[in-house]
Amino acid sequence: MPLKLTLAGVDLEKTVAFYREILLFPPESIVPPAAESSFVTMFFGEMEVVFQDRNAMEARHPALFQNLTRDPFGVGIRLELSCVNLDDVYRMIKYYHWPIAYELDDQEHHRRELWLHDPDGYLLALTEEK
Repeated sequence: MPLKLTLAGVDLEKTVAFYREILLFPPESIVPPAAESSFVTMFFGEMEVVFQDRNAMEARHPALFQNLTRDPFGVGIRLELSCVNLDDVYRMIKYYHWPIAYELDDQEHHRRELWLHDPDGYLLALTEEK
């Protein structure tokens, strides 16, 4: 069953640039927001990720937002993304001076992790199996 994930975003162009340029996760295809549209869709294999403009999302579905703390957005969500070469991603993160929340090199489990927040505050765990 393919996964479709919808997340609220503040600046959709910045979000797309972050995933493409900093994390080096080029989506297989992107449906950019149209002039009247308030969302962008990225496809990663069978997974579809939709970033919808947070203000438009709240205007359409106010009940979703009435009990949420706005900052940081996405509290309680951790998205784990597998990387083929975490060293390349790490270099781009450093190049763009993107803050890193946590680094782990787990020798026992042959796994590296790098945690950071995306532009909208979602916690990402970038992983690489050794």
